Amino acid sequence: MGSGQDVVISVGEYLSRLRKHVQDHGRYCVEGELSEHAARRGHWYFTIADESSSLKCVMWQSRTRLVDFTPEPGQLLRVYGAPTVYPKYCRLQFDVLKIERRHTTGELQQRFLELKQKLAQEGLFDESTKLPLPQIPQRVGIATSAEGAALQDMLRILRDRFPICEVILAPVRVQGLGAAPEIAAAIDDFCRLDQNKRPDLLIIGRGGGSLEDLWAFNEEVVAHAIHNSIIPIISAVGHETDTTIADLVADLRAATPTHAAQTAVPEQTALIREIQEYERQMYQTLETRTALTRRRIAQITESYTFNIPINHVRDAQQTLTKQTDLLYEACNARLLAHRHQIDLLKEQIAGLDPRRILMRGYARVERDREVVRSSRELNKDDHLSIHFADGHREAIVYD
Repeated sequence: MGSGQDVVISVGEYLSRLRKHVQDHGRYCVEGELSEHAARRGHWYFTIADESSSLKCVMWQSRTRLVDFTPEPGQLLRVYGAPTVYPKYCRLQFDVLKIERRHTTGELQQRFLELKQKLAQEGLFDESTKLPLPQIPQRVGIATSAEGAALQDMLRILRDRFPICEVILAPVRVQGLGAAPEIAAAIDDFCRLDQNKRPDLLIIGRGGGSLEDLWAFNEEVVAHAIHNSIIPIISAVGHETDTTIADLVADLRAATPTHAAQTAVPEQTALIREIQEYERQMYQTLETRTALTRRRIAQITESYTFNIPINHVRDAQQTLTKQTDLLYEACNARLLAHRHQIDLLKEQIAGLDPRRILMRGYARVERDREVVRSSRELNKDDHLSIHFADGHREAIVYD
């Protein structure tokens, strides 16, 4: 300091360096209450603050015209951007790329109650309008975020409980601007599919969050899409304590996405046990009816009327014998047909069991819990999980 070796730069050069230093710190998301706002030539100049600090912000016209609301003092705002320095006055300001209005819990709760009352008067919550859920769906459609943990939980449960069920995913945003129209559009798209491709059941939902995070499922457009759906819908939004408009309109409300998947499909092993019980009951019914018929025939052939005159008795005995033979043939034919149907169902269900394939020497390779179908999908040092019929092993790709 103060030596002849000090590098002297101009004020402009210094502020330019300062500006670059500030901007190099990257982008941020900042939340605060709007205290001042001014618009000049389409640009917005405003200040957001909290209890202890305030931040000057600027949003240029090319970005403000994409905002669908006008900021007002007192609003809670969330701004996305980066800090910068305005050289003319050496002023630190926040260059805003995107802005969102954040509603207070009180505001959202009031809007929720108002919409709930309106839709109740329109009959959207009536039990008489709700569709029954299929007992054994062949296809299940899911409208949720493709990146959320809720989707992975639902896929895992659907695969474990009923692996022969086809799952169709409609990836949508589940929070933020535009999420509600995407959810409604996904429901409409599912309903417009051809009958041979249309899901038998839909699940819409997401994991837990704040009231504002879940707000897309409290929008009127989603409520009407659910109400107008020709496919039964299970709503699985948030946790058990969260209740949305979608939950009230849906044909069934599940406490969580996990519960929705458990409710949507039966458990394969339980279904097999149920078929076996039906088989046992059918055999028992046939045996009971056969025994009753035999007793009835015996009563008739031993009656006084049947034994006088003897010729009538003989004729009747022949007729009864013939009818008995026909009855046995009919019963046996029906029994064989039902037994054949049961065997076909057993073979179909057993053939679709992935564990039988593994027992023949095959293995299932997974990376990050996703099935690997081709070697071209693998990269060096990928961590793999190889599943056999009697367990699994971990592996690493070396080339």
